[in-house]
Amino acid sequence: MLIETSDGESSWVTVGVGHNVIEASWGALVDGLTFGLRKHHR
Repeated sequence: MLIETSDGESSWVTVGVGHNVIEASWGALVDGLTFGLRKHHR
């Protein structure tokens, strides 16, 4: 599962992997949000 996330200035793609599509999607979503928050916290 690939999820593209954007902050309005840039975008990034995260990957979720798992046997269950919901779990894979959730993993990619959490990773994308975490990356965005860390990027702006610098």
